[in-house]
Amino acid sequence: MTRTATPPGKPSFNKEARGRVTPSMDLTRLTGSISGPAVFLCLLSLFFAGCKKTEQVPHETPTIIYEHPVTMDIPVTGSWVGHLDGVDNASIVPQITGYLQTQNYANGAIVKKGEVLFRIDDSTFRDQVSKAKATLAQAQAQLQQLNYDAEIYRPLAAENAISKQKYEDTRLSALAAEAQVQQAAAALALAEKNLSYTVLYAPFDGIAGISRTNIGDLVSPESGPLAVVSSVNPIRVNFAVTQQEWIQQAGKNGNEGVQTGSKLDITLKDGTKYPEQATVVAIDRAFNPQTGTIRVQANLPNADYLLRPGMFIIATARLATVKNALTVPAKSLLSTQGRFFVIVLDEGNHPSIIPVQAGTQLGDRQQVTPLKPDSLTPQSKVVVDGLLQAEAASRNPTARLKAVPASNQ
Repeated sequence: MTRTATPPGKPSFNKEARGRVTPSMDLTRLTGSISGPAVFLCLLSLFFAGCKKTEQVPHETPTIIYEHPVTMDIPVTGSWVGHLDGVDNASIVPQITGYLQTQNYANGAIVKKGEVLFRIDDSTFRDQVSKAKATLAQAQAQLQQLNYDAEIYRPLAAENAISKQKYEDTRLSALAAEAQVQQAAAALALAEKNLSYTVLYAPFDGIAGISRTNIGDLVSPESGPLAVVSSVNPIRVNFAVTQQEWIQQAGKNGNEGVQTGSKLDITLKDGTKYPEQATVVAIDRAFNPQTGTIRVQANLPNADYLLRPGMFIIATARLATVKNALTVPAKSLLSTQGRFFVIVLDEGNHPSIIPVQAGTQLGDRQQVTPLKPDSLTPQSKVVVDGLLQAEAASRNPTARLKAVPASNQ
């Protein structure tokens, strides 16, 4: 094998060691070509290099934060998706046939009871009223004449000055004329009523919808509603309760549950909580066998007319109150595969996993019920910060954690 000459005063390295010096390198090969002081310095540097690799910074145990469970009264609520509607919804349908003359409101406007909404051309109906009045006047005049004649003929017939037959004919004619007067009066009343139908009014305060017809259209009772007016202050809340929910809330006392007079919190579709509460005003008599639900109606104040029929909402009612419920901070509750648990420290700060049943969340507090009685009490130390470290330490029976109460933070 051919060796490559090495200049005096320089160490020779093989290919494996060239460019890098490690503590495991064969130092005897170096000393043969390096002077004494150089060897010493090299060994010293290698020693410190090895020390730096083996030296470790002590690991500081993280501090675990815990809190004690708190007992409090927790409301149990139920929520249902519902929709809004007018308390009253009136279809403005013409009662006579005629040409639509005017629309007297702006589409979608707020209207008052008695306000004129539409006018139908009334010229024909005014003529009918005039004709009916004339017919009535003629019938009344004829009746008056026949009554006068009958009064004249009665004493004459009694004295045989005229035939009794003539008197009877006159009397019967007067009775027929009286019937004609009544008929003419009824015709006049009908004509006047039809004339009044040419003006259509708002039946109550509310919002008038967009007109479904145009000026000049021929409208009639068969042509459908001209518009719809809805009373929306208060506005109606409609939702349905299932049989299971109904049975679960049965027997609740006070104003809890869904019953007439119950108060409901209303949440709008964008998550905004409506500032007013709705009041349940009606519950249907029976469940719908197809859907298995019963209809519930509530009234909701709507003074600014913000809410409109057709909007979807969430209605929430208090169904019950759990007295002295055990609660923990919501952030301390852990879950896996649908099961819930908290981590509790014993007197020696060894962590243990405590399975619980999660209940209602109220703000940042979570109601929990331990699956094993007395495994979680108001005196327990529940980990709220450092959950990962505590969970890992729970698998080591000898692990002890540094823990402080949250009140010290």
